[in-house]
Amino acid sequence: MPRSSKKKQKKAEDFKKVKLKVGKKKAPAANATDTSFTARAIVVGVQSISADKSAQLTNSHNHTLKELLAQMRHYSAPTRKDAVVGLGDFAALHPAALRAELGAVISATVRLVVDNEPGVRRQLLRLYGTVLPTLEPRELAPFVPLAVIFTCSAMTHILDDIRADAVKFLDLLADAAPATVAQFAPRVLPSFFSLLETSTAAADGARAEANARTALLSQGRRLAILRSCHKFLCVFTRPLVPSSDALAFMAPPPAPPVACTEQLFFPDATAPFAALNLFGEADAGSSHDADAATDAAGAVRAQSSAALDRLYPFLQATWIESAAIFAGGNIGADDSLQLCSLTLQTLQVLWRAVYANAVPPHETRLIGFLRQCSTFFPFGKDYSGDTAVEDALLALNSRVCELAALVQLGTKVDSNVEVLASSDVKLSSEVKPGSNTRPSSDAGLARVFKRATRFMLQTLGHKQTKLVRHEQFGELLAVTWQLARGGGRSDAEQLLTAVMHYAGVCPLASPSKTLAIRFLTCIIDAQWTRVPEPGALDVGSTQLAALTATWVLQLPKLLWQLRDRNLDASLAAAVALRLVCQRTRLLDTAAADTLYASLAPLFGVDVPGKGRVNGPFRLYPPALQQAVLEAVACCPRSPRLTRAVRASIADCHTQVRVLAREIIA
Repeated sequence: MPRSSKKKQKKAEDFKKVKLKVGKKKAPAANATDTSFTARAIVVGVQSISADKSAQLTNSHNHTLKELLAQMRHYSAPTRKDAVVGLGDFAALHPAALRAELGAVISATVRLVVDNEPGVRRQLLRLYGTVLPTLEPRELAPFVPLAVIFTCSAMTHILDDIRADAVKFLDLLADAAPATVAQFAPRVLPSFFSLLETSTAAADGARAEANARTALLSQGRRLAILRSCHKFLCVFTRPLVPSSDALAFMAPPPAPPVACTEQLFFPDATAPFAALNLFGEADAGSSHDADAATDAAGAVRAQSSAALDRLYPFLQATWIESAAIFAGGNIGADDSLQLCSLTLQTLQVLWRAVYANAVPPHETRLIGFLRQCSTFFPFGKDYSGDTAVEDALLALNSRVCELAALVQLGTKVDSNVEVLASSDVKLSSEVKPGSNTRPSSDAGLARVFKRATRFMLQTLGHKQTKLVRHEQFGELLAVTWQLARGGGRSDAEQLLTAVMHYAGVCPLASPSKTLAIRFLTCIIDAQWTRVPEPGALDVGSTQLAALTATWVLQLPKLLWQLRDRNLDASLAAAVALRLVCQRTRLLDTAAADTLYASLAPLFGVDVPGKGRVNGPFRLYPPALQQAVLEAVACCPRSPRLTRAVRASIADCHTQVRVLAREIIA
């Protein structure tokens, strides 16, 4: 009995109920937390939007640049997105402050290129698209390396959408600082290769899996990547482009450096006797710059050749897949047509960088690609409709014509080398003289060349149905020049006749008129004032010389028709007249007399019953007046021309009057 009561007593102690009494405080719970504290001062945080920042530069939401950059690393994606939007607002309000802190801005924002949230990257693209075009390349240059590192990291990212956005960031960088971005081609080009290669060899291991994944790219995604790759290749190969002039392809090749023993006086130079090194100013700096430029061009060519090796399988596969649009006849402005256009554009950049003037016969890839293009060439022959599609088809056809001309030039140069090499060696008894050692496939390439020539004749000649834009005409002139050099004399005569016909039907105020005059002037200059080059166009033949002389005799009439409608074309015509009169023997005596007599109406004529009628000479600006007088100065003096010049110089510029008096005297 006592034992049971003792057990009940112990059990009751474990669950003892505390009785509450009136007037006494309730005891705290056993697991209560003591929240009491003591402090000397209490600081309560204030929201930044309500803080007084009148002395600081803020955006519309009262956020400073430091606060916005700090939020770029926030764990929350909406916060990072709002920070990018706020930074764009800050840039619009305070562009000078953003330039001053450009290093901190680039360092904080470029890390978001690999952000996992699409909205953040989208806002960053908008920010860069707004801010980067306003910056000078020299301002952005110190921060391009960091931007390229993160962009290349994004181009090889595991997520497809990040890789797709990475090429957009690269496009913005290439537009903002092209020369600086081009220096990182060894890092950027392999990133493009990883995006575009389609090799699936099992021995490649992990790389094969990535390539198999990129082989499944949609046409839209592939189009965006290929467009970005083409843009970067254009920026990268820009040092190999002589100039931005539309007729840069006709410029003479750079002359080799002249030794001091050969030429010591340069009358047109700023320091004519600098080559003598009279005061110890050695020309080592200029020679060093020339060597550096040569080395840079060689490095660009080598990397372009490697890029052609890596990209050609993808470009060929893309062409085979997309060119089916030309077989069905349903041609439209869709992704397939754009892929075909971008494929040829990319190959054109590469073959111009690697093979500037001719594609050698051992380049079997480009020759094979030309044969593949010849299946549907000319593309969209009977198409008529959308202007954008017509422009794309014309660009496709002109690039195929250029490739055909370069292949023909390479075959021509190679055959000349073989003839020169065999001239010093006796013919073997097993090889008969005149035997054809070329492969039979050259006949197929010759047919493609003939088709390309026929297409250019139809585009520019009497059968052309519509005029092309100025930019397109410049590209067609480059192709015409290559075709004329690669073909025979008959082809050159027909092509030059087509260019002269097109120059005649161009509107007087059209820039194509100026381009056509300059093109024909360069042909005359290359024939009469330069050392003949291998494969150069021979204008000295009877038919070509007659065609050119006929065109020259029409220049005074053209100057009268142009008046002040197209000053560039008038200046080009005046330069052509001076070249013909001063440095060539293109015109015989009778033709020269006709030309000199036709120059007088430019200054004015005496009309019976009306008196003196002024010509367009007085409407010209001083530079054009001087160019016309320089052409007249190369002509024999005639009383009629002298009177016309004397009567037209009263209101001219002082320098023009001095030149006119010298001519009259």
